[in-house]
Amino acid sequence: MEAQDFLRVINELEFILDDIDEISGQLDLTKTENTKMFRAISSIEKSKQILVELFPNIKSLEYDVREDLTDELTES
Repeated sequence: MEAQDFLRVINELEFILDDIDEISGQLDLTKTENTKMFRAISSIEKSKQILVELFPNIKSLEYDVREDLTDELTES
């Protein structure tokens, strides 16, 4: 596996967050709907953070891939 494979997952989560933000900005959400939307966004952000911490530390990855991931993910 290459570092780009892992970075693509992180980028896809960013796209999803952007899409949710765009969609919710176009809607007139009720308080309950807004709360659920916020919970969904928080869960995705939490998942992203877990993956950002996990990916460069996966022991079965080659050293170079882990180093590339560390470099790329600390830059963002």
